[in-house]
Amino acid sequence: MATKSSRGPGRPSKGTRKQVLLRWHPELKEAVENAAKAHGMDLNTYVSALLAADTGLSHLVTPNQQEEQLPHSA
Repeated sequence: MATKSSRGPGRPSKGTRKQVLLRWHPELKEAVENAAKAHGMDLNTYVSALLAADTGLSHLVTPNQQEEQLPHSA
């Protein structure tokens, strides 16, 4: 008999992830949320993609995250 997965329908898993708690200034959080939205991403996906690119770990970014060109800081 087949066992039912505990995951419901929806987007596919992005794989193993660890949670991080960040405390940001309200203006910074709002600005980053707006930037993420402008790139068609949620906050977590946007910040993860930026950090992966900045640390040379862009191979960890899922293909749908790589579709959008992210800004690079100076």
